[in-house]
Amino acid sequence: MDHQLSYFHISWLSETDGPGKRIVLFLQGCPLDCAWCHSPHSQLAESPLLFSNLLCTRCHRCEDACENGVHSFVDQKHIIKRERCAKCGNCIEACPQSSFFKPANALTLTTKRCDIDSLFELIKPQLEMLRNEGGITFSGGEPLLQAESLTLLAKKCKAAGFNTALETSGIVPLKSIEMIEPYIDTWLFGMRLITGTKTFTTIYLEEQTRKTLQLLSYKKKSTVIIRIPAIAGYTSTIDYLDRVSEIIRNYSTQGIEVLPHNRESSHYYDAMGKSPPVNYYESEADAAFKVISNYFNINKLIFNRQ
Repeated sequence: MDHQLSYFHISWLSETDGPGKRIVLFLQGCPLDCAWCHSPHSQLAESPLLFSNLLCTRCHRCEDACENGVHSFVDQKHIIKRERCAKCGNCIEACPQSSFFKPANALTLTTKRCDIDSLFELIKPQLEMLRNEGGITFSGGEPLLQAESLTLLAKKCKAAGFNTALETSGIVPLKSIEMIEPYIDTWLFGMRLITGTKTFTTIYLEEQTRKTLQLLSYKKKSTVIIRIPAIAGYTSTIDYLDRVSEIIRNYSTQGIEVLPHNRESSHYYDAMGKSPPVNYYESEADAAFKVISNYFNINKLIFNRQ
């Protein structure tokens, strides 16, 4: 069987996604739809067509290249009907401002599929350079939606002596955790007791969070770092922080990272032609970060600033 992984980005040098310097592989797909998600294009199994109005020259070549009527122009305004998009990429090939081989484009389809061996050979040279300084982090989306194929890649990385980290919400089947657990050195556990949407109940989210942390605490083979996004009105309330505190005290974890609200969180919503459910306001974001940081300091829980 040809095992493949779907991913939407590779960051070749990050210092905020695990210990040291990391390559970060961002995998496509996520079961959650957090209101503050800064990668909404990662939620579906395949990314929708992204569009940058600033880079578009209104040359109409995409309109001519598309057989499905996805692109049209009204008074020089570029209209995109994504529900018609077959993701063939013809518009990208025709666009003088776009390419499959560069990151900044007027039109972009970010999802890529690659077999495990080819993907490992792609990342291996950079991992060799980081061998003594960091390693690789599997992120998303939710990487454990592709647990079987990802486990094969993680196994290859460990066999080659590379440090591994995995970022997850833990809102996944426990069998996915058990499958990949032997090959992960650090778990970046994104605490999701609330998403700000109605897709999952808070009761379900907390139950699944506890089950996953209990499993990882029982194994005791890797480091578990809790990650909490600082979102005003959602994760900064005392009720939420009390629930997080109670859970953390019951399971074996090695630290807490409070993640500032991403000031660029609206970028991909704009590129998808949508409005973000939660807007970024600097004063609110800074206040939420301070509230959460102070809470964990006062309660003498380990706090590591991201």
